Amino acid sequence: MEELKEGYFYHIYNRGAGRAQIFWTHEDYIRFLKKYWFYMHICVKTMAFCLLKNHFHFLIKIHTVNEQQKKFIRLKSDYPKGTFFGDQYFEIKPYNASMQFRHLFNSHTRYINIRLNRSGTLSEGTFKRKRIVDPHHLNHMICYIHRNPIHHKISRSYSDYPYSSFIPYIKEKSAYMTRKIAIDNFGSKQNFIEAHEEFRNNLGEDFYFE
Repeated sequence: MEELKEGYFYHIYNRGAGRAQIFWTHEDYIRFLKKYWFYMHICVKTMAFCLLKNHFHFLIKIHTVNEQQKKFIRLKSDYPKGTFFGDQYFEIKPYNASMQFRHLFNSHTRYINIRLNRSGTLSEGTFKRKRIVDPHHLNHMICYIHRNPIHHKISRSYSDYPYSSFIPYIKEKSAYMTRKIAIDNFGSKQNFIEAHEEFRNNLGEDFYFE
């Protein structure tokens, strides 16, 4: 499977092995998002995400080496010495997004295995990725990712579900993600909301990856 290439948008997704669970408690979801930020924030822009009981979706753009450098310089003073990005570092070794995702998923598997006293794999093989090249497909994919809890009858509306990026978009709180590119692509926040409602009403039930 090809490595994630800088400058491109990707839909990243996977599910539990044998469709089994990968999240059990509220703390599992929150810890995973925190670890996602820890491993991924330097090397990707996050456009959308949704975590569900047995699968997940992310829409990302891979940072170029120059973008990594600028972000590292801007954020490195926020970290204590000796941690992931500490003040002792004056140059950045570019991070490989594919490898960082593997670190993230391995970290989550170790955490779940210890917490549940289990062993073995958690996810279904190597995480899946699809490159997004059309701006209209980008908007379509954001709506698709946010609609997952409705499709799976977990929630009745976009704003009912706490483990997706829809609420951060609406409330303009974006701890794990980049809002501006997507909102600009839709034209406005109101267009973003209306596009989601149209997508909810019109999408056929067969348009699903997991």
